[in-house]
Amino acid sequence: MTSPALGRGLLLLGWLTAAPALAQAEEPRPLMRPGNLDLRLEGAASLLPLSVEAGAAVDLGVIQVGPGTLSLGAEVDVNQCALACWVPNLFSERDVSRRDFSGFGRLSYHFTLADRNYRKADLYGVLLGGVMETRTTVTAPDYRYEGRGRAPAFGIGLGGNYFPSPESRFFVGGEARLRFSTGDYALTLTRGEHAFTREERRWTRLGLSTAFFLGVRLF
Repeated sequence: MTSPALGRGLLLLGWLTAAPALAQAEEPRPLMRPGNLDLRLEGAASLLPLSVEAGAAVDLGVIQVGPGTLSLGAEVDVNQCALACWVPNLFSERDVSRRDFSGFGRLSYHFTLADRNYRKADLYGVLLGGVMETRTTVTAPDYRYEGRGRAPAFGIGLGGNYFPSPESRFFVGGEARLRFSTGDYALTLTRGEHAFTREERRWTRLGLSTAFFLGVRLF
């Protein structure tokens, strides 16, 4: 075999040896990259206080930082007081209902764990900042009043998106988050007479919740 033919043979052998490794390295990963856009629909249960929640969120990969990616996003949620309201109502003459609406901006850092979730999971930590509006209705035998309040809200969380395969655009996931907001109600008496106390005028939300969601990576 001549030298040129031998050289071509060695190059071909090298390419055949390296091709599987290159294909594996270029295989798409679930880690969010700059330009990726994720849309999620979620349902959540809050432990503190006991309530249920539904919402939607969107995250856009912005810039690569180290081995991960920073993303910016937004979410909207509605939270309905459940057992935290229903159980006390059973043992009181007052009936209390409460619903909270919130909108948050999201700053997240997405990452993977080498040799663990490299191919199927996108993990992230998130900071939340926004506003919460709360509405309450209290009904008693002698009076009834309604209240509305609005205040800044903040939170932190940790979550993950699980992709069934590296090529899938659809994913499922979960997010644990701690959020806080506090403010004063604007109270309106709609029946009877009642002197409002400081405790009735003030509201505080310190909630630890776990959300589960379905999502799609649009880009």
